[in-house]
Amino acid sequence: MQLELPLAITPVAVPAGTLRYIQLGSEIVCYRFRRARRRSIGIVVDEDGLQVAAPGHAPIYEVEAFIREKARWVLKKLSEWRAVPRPPMVNWSDGASFALLGLPVTIELIADRSGITLDKGRLAIGLAPRGEPAALRKRGIAWIKERARTLLGERLALYAASLGVPTPALTLSNARTQWGRCREDGQVRLNWRLIHLPLQLVDYVVAHELAHLREMNHSARFWAVVGRLYPDYQAARKELRHCGRMLPIL
Repeated sequence: MQLELPLAITPVAVPAGTLRYIQLGSEIVCYRFRRARRRSIGIVVDEDGLQVAAPGHAPIYEVEAFIREKARWVLKKLSEWRAVPRPPMVNWSDGASFALLGLPVTIELIADRSGITLDKGRLAIGLAPRGEPAALRKRGIAWIKERARTLLGERLALYAASLGVPTPALTLSNARTQWGRCREDGQVRLNWRLIHLPLQLVDYVVAHELAHLREMNHSARFWAVVGRLYPDYQAARKELRHCGRMLPIL
């Protein structure tokens, strides 16, 4: 069983379709248009903007008349999506910041020094002479993943002891839409990006996946197990939906 993320955690591909423009009220709206094997015209508004699909026989004037009929709804949804905070992009430069365990960490590049250390919210990264930015990013992410492996292993052992089961094998996941997964053979996969979240949310995900060792489902019995391991799980589930949308893009 798996625990999914509320949204994708990496940039998605640009939607397919031809870029077109239409005036809705006082606003010029950009939309992507594509032909599809369907019987009617369909419109979607999401984080990528307005997308329109129409059957091959529908002339463009009918398509745009349909969009204008839905203008109030389209403009409302576009406004709502514009108000949604976007995940921060980390550029791995001096002074850039991101969250570890819910707390801000600021990158400080140190010339002529090797290694990476974290102290009092300062992530000091040794910068080799003529070091490439891509190599700096790769080193930084490797350090974060190793820290995540250590932390998740410790929390897994803690909650496994509370459940009265041996600590299962841990595998780090790089999944785009899953926080974690418990396999039928008892192996637990946890997304390394959990390291960005506050510890209480990390613990909820760990407790959730371990509970599947007792109940490989999401029945009332399963949630009872989660509740014994992590009593405040309902509040954590709500908070997780919000935090997942703001994971930094490394």
